[in-house]
Amino acid sequence: MDNEGVKKRAKTTSSSSSMVAGDDDDRISKLPDSVIIHILSFLPTEDVVQTCILSKRWKLIWYSVPTISFSYNIELKQDQQKFYTYMKKYLKHRKKAMDNITDLVITSFNLKINDFYQRSKAGLLDKWLAFAVENKVKELHLKIGLGKKRMFMYYPEYYYCLPKVVDNATYLTVLELDGVELDTSCSFSFPSLKILSLEEIHQADTSKDNVDVVFKFLLGCPCLEKLRLHNYEFLRGDGKLPLQSLGLKFLELKRTDNQDDLRIEAINLESLVISGDSADNVNLSACKKIRNLSFDDIGDIFDLSLNALISNYPLLENLTLRFKYTNDEHLKISGQRLKSFNFKNLCCKPCNITIESAPKLGYFCYEGYLDLSILIEPSNSLSGKIVISEGYNDGYNGYDSIWFTDMLNFLLNLNCSWNTISLHVKEYEVLLLCFYFI
Repeated sequence: MDNEGVKKRAKTTSSSSSMVAGDDDDRISKLPDSVIIHILSFLPTEDVVQTCILSKRWKLIWYSVPTISFSYNIELKQDQQKFYTYMKKYLKHRKKAMDNITDLVITSFNLKINDFYQRSKAGLLDKWLAFAVENKVKELHLKIGLGKKRMFMYYPEYYYCLPKVVDNATYLTVLELDGVELDTSCSFSFPSLKILSLEEIHQADTSKDNVDVVFKFLLGCPCLEKLRLHNYEFLRGDGKLPLQSLGLKFLELKRTDNQDDLRIEAINLESLVISGDSADNVNLSACKKIRNLSFDDIGDIFDLSLNALISNYPLLENLTLRFKYTNDEHLKISGQRLKSFNFKNLCCKPCNITIESAPKLGYFCYEGYLDLSILIEPSNSLSGKIVISEGYNDGYNGYDSIWFTDMLNFLLNLNCSWNTISLHVKEYEVLLLCFYFI
């Protein structure tokens, strides 16, 4: 009897385990359609469509996913003709579904073709964008071609010209264009647009007024809050219109060209990111409300001292500096509202930093070599992060006795009061030895 009882209990336990396992395997099917559709919206469209083979319930779910995302990459050795054929079939089925089911929507259209642009495909691209615009798409992400800067090509035939139908996309809130051609004779009107990103744009200068397209975008986008210009080349001219916007809160200039005498008149701008040498000869005097300021991968501190530059922003709270080189070996920083300071030194030269008149400073992050000394007046209680780079001088021979001596001197030259601090090096043994000597 005891053996039979054990067998019954084992059988019951096994059955229960099977039921639990079965429930676990089918857990995703118990989710409501709205949750499943939301999850699928983060996947590439090709993967979304493949879910139709899972069950009868999943057969039509892919029609309801509001995002469309296609990507072709020549480096992955994909078949280009198959890619275009697949997209044509997909949009044909999707359009038929949109005509028959009233509550289907498209919120985002994302197309990335990482290959040489072929003008023979312009008609197809125009139709796909027209389909997205007709269905009141809110986000449009378009990247066509390998990029002129990366491939050193400046020929117009390598750019896809954005069709005029996009001008009717009045529901757009996000527009990201990379590697396309824009006609400067056109006027742009996007009354709902909040985020605009222009990267490696070719401007077809067919107008007589020589007005840059970015100025026309600002005129036609009254709700714009974020503007990113990456590898953007302003048109040359005797005089430039100001980058003027009342609603703009975030601006990023990354390796822009021909920005001499550019005036930025965005009186409500709160965050500014400048990368490369884009800061040269840019007039920021009207931007008095900046709270977050980042100079990334830049050279010297322009013609002004850093402290004089920062003094133009009395509301500044977060400052980030990343230098390739600098002629100023002693940086002085002050700010009554400054709360955090991030500094990355890519220059193999000794650097001294003095932070004064910063009573609210609570965080300091440094990434670079060991030839840094910092003094904070008065000495605040800080939280911090220190990341030490390798190869800090010509005589670098790994973690030898010279390196440990320099490391100890570096720690002693951090003249400030620390609340908490994290120290990062490549080898954890270094930390053990350093703290042993300390």
